[in-house]
Amino acid sequence: MSLKSKLGDQLSQSASSKPLVSVIIACKNNSEYIRESLESLKKQTYTNWELIIIDNFSTDGTFEIAKQYTNQVFQLGPERSTQFNYGFSQSKGELIYRIGAEFRLQSDVIQKCVQKIHEGFDAVAIHNRSVGDSIWAKVRYLERESYRYDDEVVAVRFFTRIAFDKVGGFDENLVANEDFDLHNRMMDLGYTWSYTEAIEDHLGEPKNIGDVWKKFFYYGRTMGNYMKKNASRKSLGEKNNHVKLLRSSYKKFYGKLVTNPRLFLAFIIYMSVKLIAGGTGYLIGSPKNLKKS
Repeated sequence: MSLKSKLGDQLSQSASSKPLVSVIIACKNNSEYIRESLESLKKQTYTNWELIIIDNFSTDGTFEIAKQYTNQVFQLGPERSTQFNYGFSQSKGELIYRIGAEFRLQSDVIQKCVQKIHEGFDAVAIHNRSVGDSIWAKVRYLERESYRYDDEVVAVRFFTRIAFDKVGGFDENLVANEDFDLHNRMMDLGYTWSYTEAIEDHLGEPKNIGDVWKKFFYYGRTMGNYMKKNASRKSLGEKNNHVKLLRSSYKKFYGKLVTNPRLFLAFIIYMSVKLIAGGTGYLIGSPKNLKKS
């Protein structure tokens, strides 16, 4: 019997046709968006879920807002991989759903993900769509839309407890691309995954070019561990090495760029800042609070 069918049988024999879903959020200083995120969670058509929030000692009221939505709120650092793994240790669900505190969910996200698991898959990839009024948010919208159904840049966010536990959770040495690393390890063990049509809206998009710099500078500083760990994938030419500056998927929005000079210029600036900030961070190296692989 295949790994896929074994997991499908275990779920089908569950005491409930609606298995408990543990929704786990790792957050830090997300007060601007977390309430909208949690309100969207309350509106889910699938109702058998629990909420666990791991806050990284926020100073902006995030922790206080979180406590209004669940009594399972904890404080832990230093990074989201450690936070999420701890949240998993506190969870009870047969199914695990990782979201960020800046994500607004369509009302049927959990329902559709559970359906995919019942179809026999071990994990589900959910498209997240950039939302925001700034020109940089619009660039990010195009960038993210180009990734939809692109297997070169995909990471599952919803999975069975068995699969997540078997791979050992998130690698706590990683910050940048820790989700891709988890995806890779799940696939290496033969777990199966599928896309769902449901969408998450990402609300925390950059408002200015400084936000773009700060994000990719920090990711650059934390990218070294991921690149070392997954170097063999790149040398073997595997699709899911996830470290690329320019992707073939960008061809999907070339038409919109060439007909919108302002957007085209913003895209060039965005990609340049992304490259320079990430490269600078990479050269500076990992922060002291992060272990090295």
